Amino acid sequence: MNNKIVFITEKDAEYGFSLAGFRQYECTDSELEQLLDKLTDTDEFGLYVIDERLINENKLSEIEKNRDMVFVIMPPPAKMITKREDYAARLLRKTIGYHIKLNI
Repeated sequence: MNNKIVFITEKDAEYGFSLAGFRQYECTDSELEQLLDKLTDTDEFGLYVIDERLINENKLSEIEKNRDMVFVIMPPPAKMITKREDYAARLLRKTIGYHIKLNI
């Protein structure tokens, strides 16, 4: 068994794990089984980390039943709440080079 790890994620996580040095493949839930067939045929990887959004209960049982592989289901990423910066504050910060917090 190989000790390499592969991450299988949705397309919105493109390059996230590969930037950290891991192998990463992006796919949709309908493409998952075909990708797993391709990857498990090579015996290149020892651990498969699969994004939870790609799997439903039926797919999970199919994956476990038909393949000899070790896998982990990774929870989906938390939604980041972005705060929009006020245009005037952004303009001041850009102009003077300092971040200014204005409470009006």
